[in-house]
Amino acid sequence: MMSVGRESNKQFLEAIKKVIEDYWSEPNWSDIFKLLIACIVSQRTRSEVTRKVVEELFSKYRDARELAHADIEDIQRILKPAGLYRMKARAIIRAANYILTVLNGQVPNSFEELLKIPGIGRKCANIVLAYGFGKQVIAVDANVERICKRLGLVRKDAKPVEIENTLTKLLPKSYWRKVDISMVRFGRTICKPTNPRCAECPLSSFCKYYANQCIV
Repeated sequence: MMSVGRESNKQFLEAIKKVIEDYWSEPNWSDIFKLLIACIVSQRTRSEVTRKVVEELFSKYRDARELAHADIEDIQRILKPAGLYRMKARAIIRAANYILTVLNGQVPNSFEELLKIPGIGRKCANIVLAYGFGKQVIAVDANVERICKRLGLVRKDAKPVEIENTLTKLLPKSYWRKVDISMVRFGRTICKPTNPRCAECPLSSFCKYYANQCIV
C-alpha cells in the first residue's frame, strides 16, 4: 500500500470501502454457464456490447450442448461486434465441449477446475466464483488495474495477480467480491481511462495520479 501514516491508512481504507459500497449492486446471474461465456465475450469489449452479443448468442444457443455443436461461422457472425470474434468463437465452442464432455454439463465451483476450461483465465474464473457462486474472491479487470495503479497501491508494471493479492490484504474479506463490479462502475463515471474526474473523486487526496497532476 502507499507509504502514508497510520491515520492516513485508516482514512484511505474507509474512503475506498465507501466507494465500493456506493457503486456496488448485486448482479443477477442465475445461469452460471451463461456468465462464463459472457466472460469470454467480454475480453477487450465494452459491457454494453458484451450484453447485447451474449443475449443474441443465447437466444439461439441455449446451453453447453447446443453451443458445443454450433456452426463456428455462425458464432463468429454473432460475436463480430465484440471484436476478436474468431478467437472468441473457438474458445466458446471448446469451452462448451469441455463442460459438456468432461464436466457433465456443470460449471465447477473450484478455481483450479475453472482454469482448465478453454478460454478461462484468472479474471474469468474469479468472476464466475464471485458472481455465479457467491464466493469471496477478487476479480481484477482493466478498471480495477487502472484504479489501483493510479492510487499508487501497486507498481505501474504490477500484474493482475499482484493487484489481487494487494487488495486481499488491504480489504476486509466481506468486500472482496464487490470490488470488480464497483470499480467497473467507478471507472466508467469517475476514474475514467481518459479525462478522469479527479476533482469529484473521494479518493483524490490519497491518489498518486492526482498528486502528480494527473500524469501517469
